[in-house]
Amino acid sequence: MSQRLPHFGRRVEFRLAGALTALGLVIIGGALGYRFIEDGWSMGDALYMAVIVVTTVGLQEVHELSGAGRLFTIVLVLGGVGVFSYSLTTLASHLITGELRDVLGYRRMERRINELSGHQIVCGFGRMGRQVAHELKRQNQPLVVIDQTIESIERAFEEGYLALVGDARDDDVLRRAGVERAKGLVTSLDDDADNLMVVLSARALNEKLFIVSRLNKDVSESKLITAGAHRVISPYGIGGRRMAQLAVRPNVVEFLEIMMHDEDLELWLEDVTVASESKLDGVTVGDSHIHEHCGANVLAIRQRTGTMMVAPKPETVFQAGDILVALGTREQLTRLAELGN
Repeated sequence: MSQRLPHFGRRVEFRLAGALTALGLVIIGGALGYRFIEDGWSMGDALYMAVIVVTTVGLQEVHELSGAGRLFTIVLVLGGVGVFSYSLTTLASHLITGELRDVLGYRRMERRINELSGHQIVCGFGRMGRQVAHELKRQNQPLVVIDQTIESIERAFEEGYLALVGDARDDDVLRRAGVERAKGLVTSLDDDADNLMVVLSARALNEKLFIVSRLNKDVSESKLITAGAHRVISPYGIGGRRMAQLAVRPNVVEFLEIMMHDEDLELWLEDVTVASESKLDGVTVGDSHIHEHCGANVLAIRQRTGTMMVAPKPETVFQAGDILVALGTREQLTRLAELGN
């Protein structure tokens, strides 16, 4: 990551603030100078004189200047006019290039982030992070992108994402992304040590957050899991297995691809959690009559112990905390989710 800035647009604000502060100091200094040099001048007269000199508007002097006053005016013109011109040029440049609009738009975006709850956070907007964000967006998941480079953040803006520039390892940046209200976090940074720090920080801020981390070296897997990642994904491992499956079972892989990614397909695979004291809690698979009530089919159960049970038997008992992997239409899966809650 090449560039690290704590806040997008802050450099713009600094330039404007610096120019306007300098202009204000020159005018105040000029007014105090006239007040001190010229006898009998009020502060209002001195301030008026300083403003017309610095801005070069050419209005009439309020009083006749003394020799010392004329010399002071020459100094004020030489110094103040340059500051005034720089301030106008800076302001005009920002208005013309739209940088002020960028800053204001960024602040509006931060307010939108503050309104989010149950969203996803994607740390790193490189090739993998962009794919993660694209898939989450396709599934209508609200999300926030974090990246350290302005170029990546501008790209995220262009693609319609809420985004923050900053270091995802920083607790303050994660808080600004709403990590304490978020549902999940994906960290896809290029370095395992950076991903580890993101996982540690995010887990400390939100114990219920579901965290998925990119894995670049196999030796880092156990560390990432210990730090709090629920899933650790190796792009090379997944890519290799997928290529092997395509070589052996191309039609099966194509079917699964259609199942997971075809937006026009009516059938979907979804996770449904069994809540405490729901209609499914303590009921067997056979007695639940899920297919009759909802139309969905339960393909597997990840029990709260962590065991994945594929094709559960009718006598299997649902327990609070179990996660059902179900197949059905959106409507059927919605009814199942209501049953599980």
